[in-house]
Amino acid sequence: MKTSAEHLLAGPWGLPGNLDAELARALEQEDYGTALALLRDALPASPEPRLLVLLAFVRFQDAQEVMVTELLPACQEALGLLERAAEAGLPWDVVAPLREEVERVLAEETAHELKAERMTPELARSAPLEQVLEAASRLRAANPARAAELFLVAASRDTPERAPIHRTDAGIALHQAGRFEEARPLLEAALGLDWASSALWPERLHVDWAATLLLEQAHAAGNTAAFESLWDRALILSRQLQHPFPSNWLNQERLLALLIDRGDGARAAHVATRIEASRDYLPRALAAQVTQARTLARQQSQPVS
Repeated sequence: MKTSAEHLLAGPWGLPGNLDAELARALEQEDYGTALALLRDALPASPEPRLLVLLAFVRFQDAQEVMVTELLPACQEALGLLERAAEAGLPWDVVAPLREEVERVLAEETAHELKAERMTPELARSAPLEQVLEAASRLRAANPARAAELFLVAASRDTPERAPIHRTDAGIALHQAGRFEEARPLLEAALGLDWASSALWPERLHVDWAATLLLEQAHAAGNTAAFESLWDRALILSRQLQHPFPSNWLNQERLLALLIDRGDGARAAHVATRIEASRDYLPRALAAQVTQARTLARQQSQPVS
């Protein structure tokens, strides 16, 4: 860890079981997502100040390196954790470089967010395309309807080879905005694209999202035939694209909960396997769902006496 608090934050941390070893391994490998999940799981009710600082550090690093869309809330959370550590008696100067770095990034992210909020579809028609796409990406969480509009403007301006990526992003954003009827044709079109082409291949994870959201829509509509057809199609496409379905962690968790709710043991167990294969550590709540999925699958596979 590249902070003046390196010695302060070094193990052992007194976590239960073998979690100290798992946390040390995650930090050594700079796998901050795993470290974050592990710390959130294992942190005691009244943690030592240095554990609060360590949690602030890994939350910040994970957002910087992986979950970039989470950078602004990650900075806010990290500063809150550092403040709690100070209130618990830890001198500010011990972690001053970390605090200053988080504050610097927070200021930058706030400026970018404000700039994104000023981007309207009208402005997007003449603004540099990269600025339009950045604004759309930043607005996806807080204002997905506006993000969808911007993605569609970007699709109308970009090359024919890349325009389908932006239309798919618009469909995802519309789904997030609750505008399912508008989202559906865009998401369905995504499943029919040639994501193996050179222009689309780097963005083929969009198929994971399109399939997941369409499955959610079919489930909500009670359309079992459509759900089963979409599931089979997603598996075929994922094999072709070398991205086992579901690949995205968020989609895995969404589908696991959905399939357990449906009482679909076989498919829930499939997603449970994907979750276990893609992560080094499962948070307790997710591990409980994985166990529930496997129990459901076993129950449904037993012959009726």
